[in-house]
Amino acid sequence: MPAYSRQQRMVLVFDRDAHLLVEGHTATCPTPWTRQLQAAWATLPRRRSDPGYLPTSSLTPFAQLLDPRISAIGWDLSDPAFLRATSPVGTSFHLAVAAWAAIHVAPHRPEIDWDDLLAQHPLQWQPHSYDLAAHQHFTNATPNPGDPVYHLLPTLLAEHVAHHGLRLAGHDYSAWLGPTQSDGRRNVYFGPPTLLTDRHGATGYYTPYITFHLETTPNDPDLHVHADLHMARFAALPCAYVPRRGKGPANITVLLNSESGFLTSQERRMLVQTSVTVQGHGDDARWRWSPGASKLLALLSRPRYPDPDQLRSDPAVLAKSRKDSVAAYAVHSTGMTYYQPQPPGTEGTTRRKTAGHPAEPGYQLIDHLEVFDALATLLAPLGLIPSQPTTKAKTREKALHPEDVSPERHYELELWTASPRTREALHYAITRKLGLAPPSPATPPNEPTTYTGPFTLTVHHRDPGDLVGGLPRSGHDEATVRRSEERKTAADRAQRITEAFPRTDNLRAVVVELEGKDFFQRTCQGDPKTLLKATLPTLGRRVQCMQPVSAPPAAGTKQKLFEDTNHRNGDIERATASVLDALRQVGHIPPLPAPRSIPGGLELSTVWLSKAPDSRHVPLLIRMRPGQEPTAQLMPTASHPHEPELPFTQLPEALVAGRGRITLAKSHQAVNDFLIQALALDSTTDRLFLARAAVLRGRSLWPWLQDSHLTPNALQLPGTSYDQPANLPTARKPGDHKGLRIIRLREATDRDALPQLCGIPWNDDTQAREPGHGRYSGLARLSDTVFYGINPRSDQNQTPLAISKLDPTQPQNATWSISNPRPLEITTAFLQEGDEPAELAMYVHAQRRTHAHTDADTQWPALIHLAELMDEYLI
Repeated sequence: MPAYSRQQRMVLVFDRDAHLLVEGHTATCPTPWTRQLQAAWATLPRRRSDPGYLPTSSLTPFAQLLDPRISAIGWDLSDPAFLRATSPVGTSFHLAVAAWAAIHVAPHRPEIDWDDLLAQHPLQWQPHSYDLAAHQHFTNATPNPGDPVYHLLPTLLAEHVAHHGLRLAGHDYSAWLGPTQSDGRRNVYFGPPTLLTDRHGATGYYTPYITFHLETTPNDPDLHVHADLHMARFAALPCAYVPRRGKGPANITVLLNSESGFLTSQERRMLVQTSVTVQGHGDDARWRWSPGASKLLALLSRPRYPDPDQLRSDPAVLAKSRKDSVAAYAVHSTGMTYYQPQPPGTEGTTRRKTAGHPAEPGYQLIDHLEVFDALATLLAPLGLIPSQPTTKAKTREKALHPEDVSPERHYELELWTASPRTREALHYAITRKLGLAPPSPATPPNEPTTYTGPFTLTVHHRDPGDLVGGLPRSGHDEATVRRSEERKTAADRAQRITEAFPRTDNLRAVVVELEGKDFFQRTCQGDPKTLLKATLPTLGRRVQCMQPVSAPPAAGTKQKLFEDTNHRNGDIERATASVLDALRQVGHIPPLPAPRSIPGGLELSTVWLSKAPDSRHVPLLIRMRPGQEPTAQLMPTASHPHEPELPFTQLPEALVAGRGRITLAKSHQAVNDFLIQALALDSTTDRLFLARAAVLRGRSLWPWLQDSHLTPNALQLPGTSYDQPANLPTARKPGDHKGLRIIRLREATDRDALPQLCGIPWNDDTQAREPGHGRYSGLARLSDTVFYGINPRSDQNQTPLAISKLDPTQPQNATWSISNPRPLEITTAFLQEGDEPAELAMYVHAQRRTHAHTDADTQWPALIHLAELMDEYLI
C-alpha cells in the first residue's frame, strides 16, 4: 500500500471570504394555541410530566409529514423561534398540531375539534436575514454558529442538491429531499430505488442517500459541513418477521412519496416519514399506521395514501407513485426477514422460505470520495471548499504488540458441549491455534485435561443436557400471567443449574455450546443465554457462548478446511475466539505496555458509563497499573455505601447482583464526585485518564469535555457549570496536579461526528492534491492537540477495492459487505510539561491492537474495550 503523507477528510468548510446570505423565517405558536393546549393537557389523567410542560417531543413525528420548507421544530411553544423554515408555511402545520393534540395532549377529550380550533389563529411568520457562512467563536476558538445556522444550512444544502441532482459514477441521479429532523440534519435520497435480487433469491430495494450535518473540532475555527454517504434499504417481498426494539410492539419506519405533491402540485420531489405498528406475529401479523398518522395522512395527501397492511403483504406494488396514490417504502432494519416466492404449484404445500435483505450496507472509499468531489463542485458557488488535508503525525512511539501473558498463569476452562464436532473443534483451537500441548499419555475420558505451553490450561468437559435448552414459553392469554409463568420457569432452570454445577473454589471460564437466537425464535422457545449470564457468575464461572459446529461440507465443495481436518476454517476460528474470550474474563489479559516517552510507565484509568436494561446507569472505574492486574470499582449507592476496588475478574459477579446502579438524572453530583476520585488529584503518580466524550461531556457532568469549552491544559473539574462564564473558577494547570494527563476520545459512531478519511497523493511544489487515493492507517494530525487514529483494513474485509456501489448498472455490487475503518478522535486535553501530544496520542491509538483475546483492531484502546465488554453482564 502506498504511503500517504496527506489525508483528505470528507469535510467541506467555508472559504475565508465567503458569504451565504439567505432569508429564513421563524414563528412561535399563537398564544390561543398554547393556552388551549395547556388547559387540555392539565386535565389529562396519568400525565407523566408537569402540567406546564407539553409533550412537544412527540410532535416531531407529525412534523416529519410536513412541508419540506420547515427546517426545525423546538420544544418550547412560546419560543419566538419555535419553528424555523426557509419560507412561510401555512395550513399544514396547524393540521399536524391538531393531530398531535388529539393523540398526545388530550386523548381524553375527543369532543374537541382541534382542526377548527387552531385554524382560527394562523401562524405569524417573521422574516430574518442570515449569513450562513459567518459565525462567532467561543473563547477557545471553536465555532459558535448558533441555532439558525445549525438548522438552516443543512436544509439549504439538501434543497440545493435535490434541485440540481448529482452525477455519480457516470450516472445522473435525481434526488428526493428527506423529511425534517429535530436535530437539524437533512437527508437527500437518490432515486428511484434499485431492485436487487441476489443469487439466493433474496430481493429488496436500495438507494444511496446523503446526510448533511454540521460538526466542530476543539480549537479549530472552521465549521465543518459533513455530507455522509449511506444506504437506504427497503422491502420488496412480503414481510415475515420484524424484530421488536424495547418493550413495546415492533415498529417500522415508512417513507412516502407523491409525484403530484402532498399539498400542491408544485412541490419538489420529497419524502415524508411516518411509521407503522406491527400487531400480531407471523402470518397473523397486521400493520397499522401509528396513532395519529392515519388522520394526518388523510389531511395532507391529495391523492390516496396506501393501506399499511398492503405494504406488509405486497410492498413492490406500492413502490411507485401514481397520480391517484402515494408510493410507500418500508425501511429495512437489521433482523427483518421476508418470504421468498414459492415455486409454481407448491403454494400451501411446503414451508415458505425466508431471507433477509440482499443489499449490504456500507460503501467503499472510492464511493465516499466520488460523492465528496461531486458535492465540492456542486456546492462551490455557495462558498464551500474541501477542508485542508491532514498530515501524518511522525512519532517515535510505534505500534504496540501485546506482551506475552506470564507462563506461570494457570486457567481453568469448562466446555459445556453436547456435539462431538464442537468438542473436537475446541480441541483443535486449544492445541493448534493457541499452541498448547496435551498431556502424554492422554488423560482418561471425562477427566480434567491439562494443556501446557505459553500458559497452562486445565479443561473440564461437562454435558449440561437440557440445562442449555430453550425455555418453554407460556401459552396463557393474559400477559401478566404469562410473564409470571415464564419468570418461574427461568427461576426453576437457574435452581437446577446451581444444583448441577455448584460454586467452584477457583474461578473458571466456561464455553457453552448454544444455539443462536434465530433457532429459539423459530422453535418458539426462550433464549437461555441471558439466564446463563445471570446465573453462572454467582457460581464462580464466566460465560462465553458458541453456536454448534456444523456438519462437514459435502465432497467437492470449495470451502477451505483447516489443516488436514474436515472442519471449516471459519469454525476453528470461531472456536478459538470463544476460548480466548472466555479466558479474557478470568484474567488472560496482557500487561500494560509503557510509553517510550515515560519509561516508568503510566497508570491508566477510565470511567465507563453503562446503561442497564432497567434504564438505570452503572458507572465503572477501571484501572490498569504497570505490573499489576486490572481492577474495577463501582460507584457507591444506598444499598452498597462502600464499594472497594476489586479485581477486574470479580466485576461480572457484582454486576449481575445489581450493584452500582443509579438513576443518572438524580445522581449527577455523585457521579461527578466519582469522576474526581478517578482523577486522583492529590497523587503524583504518572497517570492517564481516558475520557469518552459521548457519555461524560453532559451539561450536568463534565461540560469541559465539550468542543465549545475544552481548552488544552486549562482544566475545569467535573460538575463545573458554564451557565455563567464570568463566575468560572480559575482553570487548573498541569503544575497543579503533578503526573495527571487527560485524553478525550470521540468515536465515529458518536452521531457520525467524525468523517471518512483517505490517503491522497500530494504535490509539495504546488501544495495541491493530485489524482488518486488510497487507504490510510496510523495517526493523522489535525492540530497540535487533536489527532485521528485510523486502524488498518480488517482482514475479514475481502471486497476488491475497485468495487463501486454507486453504479446502478452493476446492482450486484450492492451485495458486497464493506467496512471502512473509521477514525478515533484523540484530543490531548491535559498534559504535563515536556509531554509530546503526538507521542501520547499514538500510545493510546496503538493500544487498540494490544489484546490477547483477539487479533482484530478494536474501536477503543484496551482499557475502554475491556470495560465495554462488561456490558453483557448487565442483566
